[in-house]
Amino acid sequence: MINIGFIGAGGIARERHLPNLAKISGVKVIAVANRSLESGQKIARDYNIPEVLDDWRKLLSRKDIDAIFIGTWPYMHKEMSAAALEAGKHVFCQARMAMDLAEAKAMVAAAKAHPRQVNMICPPPQRMPFEPYVKQVVTSGELGVITAVELYAVGGGNLNTNVITWRERREYSGNQILAMGIYAEALNAWFGPYEDLSARLATPIATKTDPAVNGGKPYSIQIPQVVTITGKLKNGALIFEHHTGMATDKSSTGARLTVWGTAGTLRYAFGDVIEFGKVGQPLAAVDVPAALKRDWHVEEDFIAAVQNAQQGKPWKVSPDFEESLLYMQKVEAVHVSAATGKAIRLEDL
Repeated sequence: MINIGFIGAGGIARERHLPNLAKISGVKVIAVANRSLESGQKIARDYNIPEVLDDWRKLLSRKDIDAIFIGTWPYMHKEMSAAALEAGKHVFCQARMAMDLAEAKAMVAAAKAHPRQVNMICPPPQRMPFEPYVKQVVTSGELGVITAVELYAVGGGNLNTNVITWRERREYSGNQILAMGIYAEALNAWFGPYEDLSARLATPIATKTDPAVNGGKPYSIQIPQVVTITGKLKNGALIFEHHTGMATDKSSTGARLTVWGTAGTLRYAFGDVIEFGKVGQPLAAVDVPAALKRDWHVEEDFIAAVQNAQQGKPWKVSPDFEESLLYMQKVEAVHVSAATGKAIRLEDL
C-alpha cells in the first residue's frame, strides 16, 4: 500500500488527481492539509480522506505517509518540496515549478541529494494526447530539418478589471506568465530547449480592483499580460512565440503550433486537430493511430515510479525537477531579456 498526504488540494486535485488516485489499486490518500481547516474538511468529506491536519509540516513527520502531493501555488513549492524530500517522502509537485530560477535550482539540488525518492512536476495537458505522434514525426525525419517553429497562445483571461486571480499576483506566482510555462514544457519535450532568446513584455491593464484583494483598493499588476519571444532552439530552428491574455474577440483565441521543416509542415491546434503536409501539398488532418496517442496517465506514472523506487529499481517520470528546470531557465531568460533589451543565452543563467 502506498499512502499519500495532500498539501493544498484545490481545483486540479478535485478534477484529476484525487479521482484518478482512487482508481489505482494499492493507493490511498490518508491525510490532507489545506490553507484553511474548513477547506481541508470539505475536500476530506468529498473524497473520503480520513484525516485533516492544520499544518502541512505534520504530514511530513508521519511515518505512515510514503508520498506527498503538493497542490499549492508556486510560492510554496520550493519550501514544501525540499522539506518533503528531506523527510524521506516521494514528491509530486503541481505546476508551475517555482517562483523563479533560483528556487527551481534549489529544488533540483534537493532532489539530487535524495536520488532514491521520486520527484515529479505535474505535466501540462497540452502534451496530451498527441505527444507520441509529434515525437515520431520529429525523430523519424518526416519533417526533414526543422527550420522554424511558431506558437500562438491567445486568450482573454486578463481583461476583467474587477477580478484578480492568484495567477495575476506576483507574490504567489513569481516570474510565471500566462500559460507560457505550460507551452514551454511541451516545446522542450518535443523539440528541445532554447539556445538564446529575446523577449518583450507588456501589462496594458496595470491596475485592477477586487474586493477580495488588497482590501478592495487598487492593486498593481506585476505579471505581464502580453509576451512576444523570438529566438533559436538548440536544434538550430528559429522560433517565434506570442502569448496574450488580452484578446477581446472570440475568433482569434486558442493555441496553435506550426512547425516547418525541409520535408513537411506540422500544425497543431492544441486539444483539437493536428495536421501534416508534405512538400508541395496542402495541410490535411491526421488520423493519428491509437498507438501514437497517450491520454492523461499522470497519477499512474507517478505511482509506478514510486513502486519502482520502493523496490530499488530505476524510475523515470516526465517531467522531473531537472527536466522542469529547462523551462524555468526560459522563464528567467524572458524576464532578463525584457529588462535589459538584450538577447539571453539560457546556458548563461
